[in-house]
Amino acid sequence: MPRKKVVRLLRSLNLFGVDHLDPVILAALADERPLLLVAPHGTAKSELLNRLAAVLGLAHRHYNASLIAFDDLLGYPVPNAARDGLTYLRTPGDLWEAESVFLDEISRCRPETQNKLFSIVHEKRVQGLPLERLRYRWAAMNPAATADLADDEDVYEGSLPLDPALADRFPWVLPLPTLAELGREDRLALIVGGDRLPAVAPAVASLVARARETLAATTRDQGDWVAAYVDALVPSLLEAKLGVS
Repeated sequence: MPRKKVVRLLRSLNLFGVDHLDPVILAALADERPLLLVAPHGTAKSELLNRLAAVLGLAHRHYNASLIAFDDLLGYPVPNAARDGLTYLRTPGDLWEAESVFLDEISRCRPETQNKLFSIVHEKRVQGLPLERLRYRWAAMNPAATADLADDEDVYEGSLPLDPALADRFPWVLPLPTLAELGREDRLALIVGGDRLPAVAPAVASLVARARETLAATTRDQGDWVAAYVDALVPSLLEAKLGVS
């Protein structure tokens, strides 16, 4: 029998050298839970997420969390006609009709802003109101400046550790390799064509649909095994001082 052609998700978006992330990205797209990318600058964090939104045809919002004001998310609050509450003047960039939201530089925003973003990431709600169409909540950050960084590592002094409760709301956390860490073939491919999407849009939606079916089947058929595996990880995670919830 002829072998099936293997479709590489990120490679099909002209993002090279990150094939190993395909299964995790697909799983995150399939279950629609929050995804956080953590990597140095220049590692295509924004390109990866914005290209996914583009090929999936999502109503997408990309905010710089370090500069964000709540008017950017909601529109401008004004008294309603009855003068007994507020309504919001809609703007083209507000969050109400968004299907995906990307909170860039999330580690550089003030704690009070992180608190306001918490309900968006965790509950798909803002100011207590549901975001009916929102499916995907994505974020990106540089590695946080901590005391245990080696002397030869880049230190992003403006990038602070996330509030533990907010960090805990990202079940998918992925590092991305730097350009120097890629093999020569992948570096050349990025230099030649990595600055744009391919002319023909890849069939990402069908890949996500298949991943969703696989995820449902795995949960149904392997649930007991998966539960036992996760339970066995708990002591090791606690020993490594990694939070478990």
